Amino acid sequence: MAAVDEIKRKNGARKRRRAVRIISSVVVLAVVSLVAAVLVTNNGNLSLDGFKRLLGKTGGAKTADTFSYESGFNNVFADVDGGFAVASTVGIQVFDAGGNKTFTEIYEMANPALSAAGKTGVAYDLGGTALKVFDTAGILGSMTTNGKIISASLNAGGWLALCTQETGGYKASVSVYKPGAYDYTKQPPFKWSSGKGGYILSAAVSPDNKSLAVLTLTSSGSRIVFFSLDSTEEKASCALDGKLAMDLRFTDDSHVLAVGPEALVQIGTDGKNQVLADYTDKYLADYSMNGSDFTALVLSDYMVGGQGRLVTVDKNGKTLGTLETARKITSVSAQGNYLAVLYDDGLVIYDRNLKESARDDDTAGTVKTMMRSDGSALLITSHSASVFSFKAG
Repeated sequence: MAAVDEIKRKNGARKRRRAVRIISSVVVLAVVSLVAAVLVTNNGNLSLDGFKRLLGKTGGAKTADTFSYESGFNNVFADVDGGFAVASTVGIQVFDAGGNKTFTEIYEMANPALSAAGKTGVAYDLGGTALKVFDTAGILGSMTTNGKIISASLNAGGWLALCTQETGGYKASVSVYKPGAYDYTKQPPFKWSSGKGGYILSAAVSPDNKSLAVLTLTSSGSRIVFFSLDSTEEKASCALDGKLAMDLRFTDDSHVLAVGPEALVQIGTDGKNQVLADYTDKYLADYSMNGSDFTALVLSDYMVGGQGRLVTVDKNGKTLGTLETARKITSVSAQGNYLAVLYDDGLVIYDRNLKESARDDDTAGTVKTMMRSDGSALLITSHSASVFSFKAG
């Protein structure tokens, strides 16, 4: 009997090992197939974007095909945590990733503005005093400022940089609020008021929540000032003599990009700068700085009209791609490794080198496009935003 039991035990062990080998082979085959599919759809490049698009089609949470909202005046839009937000003169409407309207907040904004990063958004009245911080579940904080709002921005961690006009001897101030503490009635962890340092236009908090970059305008041009958030003493600054900057964003913990009518400049938190693109002989018609290590510029020979040149530039100043076009460009949006360009007769998705990845000619009524972090693009009309998904080929 002992011999029979031993034979049965060995046979059972062999069966278990064989089952493990079969299961392992299936898992390996599935992984290899997944990697192969990503490589095929990304020209041989293994990328996170490719995995996201592929995995998004094989399971996980349901995502919307269309976000439908009530039309309003002066609509502005943002992608919030895979969902969607639209602000108008009468308030904001917010949707989750499944296309469900999670809430509507009604309040007046003469000039609605909307900014978002990660899971958080901020809707405010540009030149007014009303501001709401929110996520896809609801309002996180409401503010009524004393001075008129100049700009507001969030980093991916939910830190808010709020720029407002000041009375008295100061031209403006910037205040920084931590997540969960969006309260204008209390002293913020950081506040700096500009005097002779220039008029504040915008500000941004670094990804590591330790530094602040402030864009100011002086009589000699734009000046970017850097602070550590534990001190109101200037850490460094960079004067762009004779040049103007309209917008800035952090690309990592120690560098910002500043874009203006004449140049795209990278500036370190130590004040050192590098001109990545000089286009003083062109008109800057549009731009997007949200690509992964690249910026898209729409340059034109004339002040009016969207025809001209599409250029992508990396963080070292290398031109990645250039595309001359006679088609009118109405909207551009970069995110991840892709760039969505809305022409007057269709949508084209390019990679960072301006190689065409996908197109959609059925864009009637579309006024804006928005590239998303999951590799899809939104086609936005006055009453809806439809999702355009693609496989890079």
